[in-house]
Amino acid sequence: MLKIIGEKLILTLPQVEYEIEERDNLLYARTLRGSYRCHCRGERFPHRVGAYHRVLNGWALDVNFKCRDCHIFVIHGIPCEEDERLKKFAGKFIINEDEEIKRRLKELGCW
Repeated sequence: MLKIIGEKLILTLPQVEYEIEERDNLLYARTLRGSYRCHCRGERFPHRVGAYHRVLNGWALDVNFKCRDCHIFVIHGIPCEEDERLKKFAGKFIINEDEEIKRRLKELGCW
């Protein structure tokens, strides 16, 4: 389920809830509750917001998730209402506020 509160996108899955915020044309994600576990027992994080598109009986926003340990990549088409504000999130990569990911990016010189 997707909700827009102010300028933030709240993405709710059965096991986890994320807050995605746009700052300086970049998206930042923060976990509000729970965790999205991978089959390797690692944690999946939102990686990119894909297309905002029409589906059979409504609209969907594709959100890509990536495991920080085994790097498996999954895409979820999240059903949503038609809302012009969702277009500003589509097609952008997400920076996660996770300490392990920040540490790895610093080691690579990307942070």
